[in-house]
Amino acid sequence: MFDRFSTIVNGLKGFAETIPEDKLVRKLLYSLPESWDGKRTAIIKAKNLKTLKLDELVGSLLTHEIMKQGREEEKNKEEKRVEKL
Repeated sequence: MFDRFSTIVNGLKGFAETIPEDKLVRKLLYSLPESWDGKRTAIIKAKNLKTLKLDELVGSLLTHEIMKQGREEEKNKEEKRVEKL
């Protein structure tokens, strides 16, 4: 998703359109799918969106995604163990 977002932003820069970073942060946050509502809310409440850098936001979202995948893998392993019993 971030790659598509970056492509659009870079295309706008090619047309000499500059968008403030705080606006890009808000656009990315509000373009997240509904399944990310909890994380979006947490970021909005915990961070100052006017000073939050786009790279920091992306890092936070990637960290959350990695942690979420790890929990799902552990859950799947546990389910397989239970099935074997």
